[in-house]
Amino acid sequence: MRTVTDYKQLNIKDVVSNIHSVKDYVRFNGHKIELTTTSPNYGGVRYWLVCPICGKRKGTLYDVKSVMSCSSCAKLYYPLQENKIQRDSVSQFFYYDRQLSKARTELNPAFEWVFSSYLRYDPITLSLHNKPKGMHWRTYNDKIEHIDKLINKALLLYSVVNINKQKHADEISKQYDAILKNQRNTKYII
Repeated sequence: MRTVTDYKQLNIKDVVSNIHSVKDYVRFNGHKIELTTTSPNYGGVRYWLVCPICGKRKGTLYDVKSVMSCSSCAKLYYPLQENKIQRDSVSQFFYYDRQLSKARTELNPAFEWVFSSYLRYDPITLSLHNKPKGMHWRTYNDKIEHIDKLINKALLLYSVVNINKQKHADEISKQYDAILKNQRNTKYII
């Protein structure tokens, strides 16, 4: 996965500090980058870099494989996004479990202590049987459906985690059996 920190970047803040006269372009690593301006409501001028690929105003452009482009055109991610994208199944399970806890607490804050623990999916019928006062039925039904989807995702990921645990345990037992078999077949010479 390519992150924005892997490539040279041209930031408009660095360019603006060096601009002494009005220019239509700036040079960076042999690339001619177009500049544009906007007028903020409070007056003055704001400079922008124009992405050569999409033509949109950007604050930062990246030199990716000798082509200047914005992060969306080059399909670059920020380091924190990488963690969210390449998350293992255990982390995904805990993420959905936290989302589920927040969604249930939103509908019934009195039962927050019930929802803070992992794998407590049974009390939904006990604690969410009353619609909160002032909430529309459509909103309430949407939130219940959202909670149901989160429960399904969390339970699916929990089963994936258990399958992975079992596969790991099977691999370890196979390796252990192979070691024992090799030890029985090996004759020690003293």
